[in-house]
Amino acid sequence: MARNYDDDAARQQRDANERIHVMNSNLVLSARENLARRQLLDRVWHAGWLVSWLSLLTAIVGTVTVAVTTGDPSRFALGVLICASVLLMSLLALVGVHFAGRGVPSRQRAEADLASFQESLWKSKARDRPKLGDRRMLYREEVTTAIEQYQADSRKYRRIHNSLQTLIMIGSAATTTIAALDTGKN
Repeated sequence: MARNYDDDAARQQRDANERIHVMNSNLVLSARENLARRQLLDRVWHAGWLVSWLSLLTAIVGTVTVAVTTGDPSRFALGVLICASVLLMSLLALVGVHFAGRGVPSRQRAEADLASFQESLWKSKARDRPKLGDRRMLYREEVTTAIEQYQADSRKYRRIHNSLQTLIMIGSAATTTIAALDTGKN
């Protein structure tokens, strides 16, 4: 049998590395999709709970307010029906989110998988002793990921800071108002 001169070890190694690179790229893409799906489901879940509690609270407060002011809680019957229908729809949405998220990994697991797959992709790219241009591209990918992480952390801490500042301002204004109203009675 004649030897095929196109069949060399270097080409086979390049092909194998290319297949590994494609496989790692596909794993990173699927991990990103899983993470995005989980984040969407979590947002819908939290919004559903918020709407459920708000509609229940509105029905209770509205009924109590109408009962105390007019003495007839049946006058708020339409409001109670609207709040009950909103509560029912939000609970149905929560059940739908629960069943839709059964095959999706948890957020922590999806983030860990994404980080692991990205690291294996970077290692497979760097293992081949890339040229200067490829190394620069790898560096830019890593820096972009780090910058995105820092921006996400910054948004989170900014939101916490602004919430606390708002709470402090409202508390200060409420305290001043209550103190002013209290001294007016004396």
